[in-house]
Amino acid sequence: MSFDRILRRIVDETSEAIGAIFIDREGEAIAHYSTRSGDEMKLVGAHYGIIWLELETVVQQYLKSSISETILTLERGICLLRPLQGEYLLLLVIAPSGGMGQARRWLRWAASEIQLEL
Repeated sequence: MSFDRILRRIVDETSEAIGAIFIDREGEAIAHYSTRSGDEMKLVGAHYGIIWLELETVVQQYLKSSISETILTLERGICLLRPLQGEYLLLLVIAPSGGMGQARRWLRWAASEIQLEL
């Protein structure tokens, strides 16, 4: 299954999902899918990629651990981030009223599917 199809499926199957993006360590989009037009997901992915790198650095330095999943709850949405093989990041954005449990399940599913493709 292609990256695009995986991302489309998690957005379509997750209640109130806005979009999903698969990025590399530098925040460059490898694949993305959004219910909105334009390149908004690419911009979101680049910015959250930077945030994730900063968080990962702090966690490694002070807690001697690594991040398995990060959830950022904002006024206008919820961002779920999941690292893949240390080199990639998968991001799913849902509306504030979206189903967090459902989003986490689909994010884990997508991560396992993408791992098979890498």
